Amino acid sequence: MKSILTIILCVILFIAIVLAIWFHEKVREFKKILKKAADERAARKMAEEDAYFKRTSNKYYYKEEEAPKFKDDYFKSAEEEKPKQKKPQKETTTRRTVETGSGVTIIDGRADKKADRKIFDDNEGEYVEFTEIAN
Repeated sequence: MKSILTIILCVILFIAIVLAIWFHEKVREFKKILKKAADERAARKMAEEDAYFKRTSNKYYYKEEEAPKFKDDYFKSAEEEKPKQKKPQKETTTRRTVETGSGVTIIDGRADKKADRKIFDDNEGEYVEFTEIAN
């Protein structure tokens, strides 16, 4: 009886070792497949980047039928005569000089349109108009 149990135990142990070796080989094959797929993806990505670089670094990367027709449209606006724009008229300015009683000289070099307008808006408080009396 002991010898039969020993033989059965040895057979079970042998089958377990064979299964472990077989499982280990399958795992190694699976890892190789994954590595090969990753390498192929990397190579494909590198090839796409190289193709993109070649396409964009060459100034003639368009196919002839896709090329923009610059010669037809680009200089069209140069042939058309543009209406001349009127130059803005310069505002006339009058230099005004006022000397105060304390000897301070005030020089006003604003344009005529801006010199005669109110400094404050109506909603900014009281505005008092005055006239200057010459001495």
